[in-house]
Amino acid sequence: MNKLNAYIRIDTMDYLRGFALLGVLLVNSYQVMNNVGVYNEFHDELYSIFNRKFYPILFFLFGFGSYLFMNRSKQKTKNRYLLFLRRIGFLFVLGLIHIFYAPSGINDVLMLYAVLGLFIAMFFKCNKWNNLIVTITLIVLSIVTAFCQPVYGERIVWLELLSNISKWLSLVMLGFTMGQFKFFENIYGKLKYISIFLIVTIFAFPSLFYIQKLIVITPAGHEILEDYIVSSMIISSLLIILQSDKAKVIFSPIKYYGQMSLTNYLAQSVLLIVFSLIIGSVPINSLIICFIIHTILIVFSIIWLRFFNMGPAELLLRYFTYWGKIPNKK
Repeated sequence: MNKLNAYIRIDTMDYLRGFALLGVLLVNSYQVMNNVGVYNEFHDELYSIFNRKFYPILFFLFGFGSYLFMNRSKQKTKNRYLLFLRRIGFLFVLGLIHIFYAPSGINDVLMLYAVLGLFIAMFFKCNKWNNLIVTITLIVLSIVTAFCQPVYGERIVWLELLSNISKWLSLVMLGFTMGQFKFFENIYGKLKYISIFLIVTIFAFPSLFYIQKLIVITPAGHEILEDYIVSSMIISSLLIILQSDKAKVIFSPIKYYGQMSLTNYLAQSVLLIVFSLIIGSVPINSLIICFIIHTILIVFSIIWLRFFNMGPAELLLRYFTYWGKIPNKK
């Protein structure tokens, strides 16, 4: 086997990526369909609940994926920093292409990955405890700056930008640091702590709304706390559920969806363009469109991965990272 492919894939990451893609399309399809005059009340309710909640999962997974890449590259080559820079450079180019063709209402994450990758590269050689301190500091900074926003009226632009950047950086750093702590190794042995954390987040979520009734909280502060709590709740719940073999079988299509997450993320935008054109002559419920796109891409992923080891976009990313031909056929 080629040494560039010789590693054990962590299936849990694929499941998490797959579920994140489900949520991202739920949000993006609502925004795109709204722009072409399609409104669905139930979709509107789901959007208000899950807007901004799945992107934090993607940023977290990017950070963890960066840890895996650097750790595995260390065993294969000495110039791992150059490989990482080529990797995020290609992601940046993909992001530029994606912005060019993506329909209005979609926010690209690939260019953000590339920029955030440059930041975390500075911490690759730092020990896990130092990185944990940096992560906590960034989380606190993002929350404090959000709470400094006015309760009423327009938000202060530089504070909002600082809060968002701190949040994105904290999520990527958290993923990288959890990799250093070997968090995803033997998850079953950590179920007790994950369950306690889940219970805390479940109680924290309604408490946030109760506190808001007692004291005045700036909307920006409420939003960022909600983003952290809900995304943590989703990840914790999935980690617990996926310890069941039956659950893994039931959700196996989501795993294939996540295994080709880069390809499917780009393909979602293409299909949204197609359906936004179709909808002009054939009225279709926006939630049905979301379901159809998921079905198409999941079926495509399952069939593709029967014959190949990785998706088309993932193969291109590997090629430009290592500047070499990567065996892909099974």
